[in-house]
Amino acid sequence: MQESQAIYRQKHVTYRQLIDRLEPRDSVAFGGWAGHPDGFIRALNAQAEGLESLVFWSSFATSEARFLNRSGVVTTTGFYGPWERAARAGEGTVLYTPIQFTHAMESYRVGDPIDLFAVRVSPLQANGRFNASLSSSWEYRAIHWLKENRPETTIVFEVNPNLPAVRGLAQHGGNEYAIELPDLIVEDDSPPYLLPTPEPDDVARGIASNVVALVEDGSTLQLGFGTVPMMVGSFLRNHRHLGIHTEMFCDAHVDLIESGAVTNDRKGLYDGVSVATFAAGTEKLWRWVEDNPEFALLPVEEVNRTDVVARVRKLVSVNSALMVDLTGQTCAHCLGTKTYSGLGGAFEFTYGAQLSPGGKGIVCLPSTTRLRDGRVVSNVVASYPRGTRITIPEHCIDWVVTEYGAARLKFLPLEQRAKALIEIAHPDFREVLEREAHDKDLDSHILRNSTPLPETFFFRTGR
Repeated sequence: MQESQAIYRQKHVTYRQLIDRLEPRDSVAFGGWAGHPDGFIRALNAQAEGLESLVFWSSFATSEARFLNRSGVVTTTGFYGPWERAARAGEGTVLYTPIQFTHAMESYRVGDPIDLFAVRVSPLQANGRFNASLSSSWEYRAIHWLKENRPETTIVFEVNPNLPAVRGLAQHGGNEYAIELPDLIVEDDSPPYLLPTPEPDDVARGIASNVVALVEDGSTLQLGFGTVPMMVGSFLRNHRHLGIHTEMFCDAHVDLIESGAVTNDRKGLYDGVSVATFAAGTEKLWRWVEDNPEFALLPVEEVNRTDVVARVRKLVSVNSALMVDLTGQTCAHCLGTKTYSGLGGAFEFTYGAQLSPGGKGIVCLPSTTRLRDGRVVSNVVASYPRGTRITIPEHCIDWVVTEYGAARLKFLPLEQRAKALIEIAHPDFREVLEREAHDKDLDSHILRNSTPLPETFFFRTGR
């Protein structure tokens, strides 16, 4: 340990010294979510006037990256957060790359070299190693690959004493970093990003109850980002022998584990532990995951990749969407032609769950949205505006859930899909959707004579 501490002191620099190393046209990459080096980002905000001609690679969903909104600063990202949206609307240049979360590491193999890579870690442990803490994701393997294959890339660890040490699995590196990996070390003591479970309204409760009706005892859960997926856990406390195999681990998972519903004994892969690739929540989550043998963070390829998901038994994937059209095409990352967020792992889990023995891929959304001007619009639409990009194509969709019911679209003809989706749309919009289905030749004889659908494919709650 003394040797590791000596190496640590040799590599330690100030933020001023770190920023002074940046040259015009340098490219800088940051870890995401809990891996965001918040102290470095704050220092860049303070020195924003001198950042022209720099290129930044990351997603800034959780850090106040004001420096992005400057002329001459270029940001490339696979997932828009509020600061990317603000920069795009302001003076900054933001370029969106459609990429699945699993492929983020691969982009560093085939893309242009990165001059500097910075990630936040927890302090040196008793074994003389750093811990990746709440984010393994793509960063973990990217750092190791860059060190071995791109030695010209400067690797920076931002050490934060507030980050919990989180276990991994030995076969995937144990969620730890050797002291030899970073070239430079900076220190910051800001707290981890807070992500409480959103307070649900009646619509969210209705959607969640319809999702829960599809979850059997012995299922393994993947809960995505959003109010409904994050609150589903509170509705599953009376279930038994559940497992957790998820991209993001949040407070809802902790609540579900503490209720006794989760045993992780029937997953068929990583039995005995809940696994994720990053975690975000409140202080309760930070305390629960710290050195907890019941939990492991793994590189994203070992969690999200479709062939991995397919090995998990009865995996139920629950992800949010923004809109769905009458063929089942689902949009979760765009508002019309504008990018709102990113692909993340939504497609891989939705499709991979269908390859899991007994699995289900569930996409949930409220039936309507109230716009800023006060108008209420349907989230079930006959078709999208020209240029809208699709997150989950029609041939890869399984279940769609609103507060009015659930429809299994997989194996349904387009005409039956249209009828099923209209049945779970908001009642105020069903008549117009029926007319639009007719105009688009999606009604056939089914809508006109109300031929009943097989109950194995479709059900309504009667709401």
